[in-house]
Amino acid sequence: MPAAGESDAAPAKAGAGSKNRVLLLAGIAAAVVIAVIIGIVVMVAGGSDNSPETQVKSAISTYTDGLATGDLEKLRGITCGAQHDFYQKISADQFAGVYRTSKEQKSIPVVKSVDAIRITGDAALAQATVYTEADPSKQSARTFDLQRTSDGWKVCDPANG
Repeated sequence: MPAAGESDAAPAKAGAGSKNRVLLLAGIAAAVVIAVIIGIVVMVAGGSDNSPETQVKSAISTYTDGLATGDLEKLRGITCGAQHDFYQKISADQFAGVYRTSKEQKSIPVVKSVDAIRITGDAALAQATVYTEADPSKQSARTFDLQRTSDGWKVCDPANG
C-alpha cells in the first residue's frame, strides 16, 4: 500500500500532466491555425498574379528560355503559326546546329524587361527590351505577337493584315 504522502502526490502529478497536454494541444492548434492563415494569404496573393498579362509574360519567358537553352520541344510547345510550323519541321540535328552557331555568336536574344502588353481578345502584343550576349549594352525594342489557345498563350508570327 502506498504511504499517505504518495497517494496525495499522484493525483497532483496527473493534474499537472493533464494541464501540460491541454497547453500542448492548444499550442499545436494555434500553430495549425496560423499555418492555414498563411496558406490562404499566399494562395490569394499568388492567385491574383494569374492575370492575362502575367500569363503573356510567362509565355515570353518560356519562349526565350527555350531559345537560350536550345530546347526544341519547349519551342514547339510555346509557339503557333509559322513559327510553330518551323520548329515542328526542323530536325533535332538541324536545330542543334543552328543553336550551336547562335550560342557561339552570342546572338540569342535575352529579354531584359517586358515593358508593355496590349491584349485584344485572344491576341496580344508585348513590347520588350532585349539584348544579346554579344553586346549587352546594345539594347533594342522587340515586339512579341501572341495568341491565346486552348493550351494558353503562344508566341506567334505577326498576324498578316
